[in-house]
Amino acid sequence: MARTAPTTGFSSPFVNAAKDFIVRGLSRFFEALFSVVAVASIVGCAGTPSLQHAGSGAMIAVPAGGLRGSLTQSHLLALQLAGELPAPVPAPVLRRQLQALEQPRPKLPSSTGAQVGLWAANTNFNYLIGQNTSGRKTVTAVDLSANSCYSPVALKVDHAQNVWVGCELTSTSSTNGAVQEYSSAGAFTARYVPSCPNGVRNCSSFTALIWDSGLDAHGNVFASLNLFDLQTCVGTSCTSTLGGGFEWWPAGDASQPPRLITLSDSCNPVCGVGFMDVDATGNLWFTFVGYNASGTYGAGLGEVTNPTKKPQFTIVEPIGTYGFFGGVYTSAGGKTLNVIDQKTRTISQYHLPLASSGTPFNVIGPTPLNAFDIGDPVSGGFNADDKKIAIGDTGGWFDIGKVAANTWSAVANANFYSGLEGAAYTPSDK
Repeated sequence: MARTAPTTGFSSPFVNAAKDFIVRGLSRFFEALFSVVAVASIVGCAGTPSLQHAGSGAMIAVPAGGLRGSLTQSHLLALQLAGELPAPVPAPVLRRQLQALEQPRPKLPSSTGAQVGLWAANTNFNYLIGQNTSGRKTVTAVDLSANSCYSPVALKVDHAQNVWVGCELTSTSSTNGAVQEYSSAGAFTARYVPSCPNGVRNCSSFTALIWDSGLDAHGNVFASLNLFDLQTCVGTSCTSTLGGGFEWWPAGDASQPPRLITLSDSCNPVCGVGFMDVDATGNLWFTFVGYNASGTYGAGLGEVTNPTKKPQFTIVEPIGTYGFFGGVYTSAGGKTLNVIDQKTRTISQYHLPLASSGTPFNVIGPTPLNAFDIGDPVSGGFNADDKKIAIGDTGGWFDIGKVAANTWSAVANANFYSGLEGAAYTPSDK
């Protein structure tokens, strides 16, 4: 894969705010980090087999401790920083996010009838922010926490301009995430919450952390489960399965029990599913982290074919392909796959279908750094004609690229200062 040298910074009034943000005291960070001891018990370390691995006869053996208990945003960040849970962003970003939680949460106004051209996921302060087409002006804001969505990560906009939000958490009293749907005007429409899967007997509880989502041509809704905990009980004897995978709701019916696709076998090879999208044929593409045969931990690219009938999991780009996994997006009518590498700040573009260990036909980027060498593109998507891509950057701006020319600009706004992890044009190319 081609690698490009990083750029220097960009000139913006945001720089002063960023400097102030970076140099704040670390007291809240250490307080949250020390709390790892109190909450780390939500992740277990030994277990028994309970569920068939997608695409093979292997069984998942997982901890009895499970992924259950109370988890606030700061506790989640602390666990991720300590390496107890996979994180959607690198460690330096987690540190800055913990510092951001020291600040009072802003009160951003909503506006009915606003003409939104670009949506942003303000992860730390739980807002879905609507910007104008250039991305520079805020025209509305949706308080996601009012709908029990915390730590929003990736966004998708469908053909009807509905917005789909991957919520890592749904409350401060559980470890469950959700996918939430909002109208083109930002009105809450539906919530897809991980729960005991259809066809799994004796399920007593199911929780999962969610970063991303995708829809196929039949309206089926898929949620990427970074990590899930399935508990089954027979009498007083209970077993927990801890793994990564997907849940999906047929025809987008959130009231029905979801179906489960599981990929991992005690972190072998998948330790956590990252970001996802669905291609033109309905197959799932996703980034993940795990261990390769030599025991090296890293990020790769996976595919699940025929997910609604007979899911088969394949590692397409091997573990170690990406320095740090990032957003996944299918463009060009679902025939081009775009994968973000947060470490190199580049986007690899692949023709679909893609053979194992296939190479990208194009690599765009790197996205900009600011004057303090900060810049981290997480996830995003294309506009309606596929000429532009917008990516949420944890530095506190949109990375907006003109694809053909591979030219980039960092578009900041005062409401972004704590960082973005998702972006989506509306209308999109879906």
